[in-house]
Amino acid sequence: DSPWTTAVSREPTPEHAAMLSEVMADLFGRLEADERAMIELSLQGYSTQEISEQTGRAERSVRRLRERVRKFLERQQGQLES
Repeated sequence: DSPWTTAVSREPTPEHAAMLSEVMADLFGRLEADERAMIELSLQGYSTQEISEQTGRAERSVRRLRERVRKFLERQQGQLES
């Protein structure tokens, strides 16, 4: 097995699960209700176009929000690693 397969198949430790829960609660606390809906759809695997159609927001708005969330999560990861 490759290291990637091992890492993906592994269950998170209680500490990692708690950290993820805190980060996601912080993230969702920073978002407006319509933004939370878009991110929830994104986490469920919907495409940008599908999210746009379901929420009535422009695809560009969905992409910008996803980018903003990605940067937030990268900053959080950097803080956790230091």
